[in-house]
Amino acid sequence: MQKEVIIPRLGSSDESDEVRILRWLKETGARVKKGEGLLEVETDKVNVEIEAPDDGRLMEIKAQVGEMVKFSAVVAIIEKGG
Repeated sequence: MQKEVIIPRLGSSDESDEVRILRWLKETGARVKKGEGLLEVETDKVNVEIEAPDDGRLMEIKAQVGEMVKFSAVVAIIEKGG
C-alpha cells in the first residue's frame, strides 16, 4: 500500500501558500520510519523538516530541490512495509 507525503500547512495563514524544497534527507529506495526526517523545506519565515508519515520505503520523489510547491502538494510516495 502506498502513502503520499504531503506538505502540511506551516505557520499562520497570512504566510505564502508555497514552500521551497531545500534538500531531501533520504534518497529514492531508502527505508524510512514514521517520524523520521524526510526532507527540509523553507517558508518565508523558517526552515522546517518534514517527517515521514509512515514506515516503509521511499519509492518516488515528485518535487526536486529548489522547486516551489504549494501546501498540501504530494511531494513523495512511500511504499508502506516495503
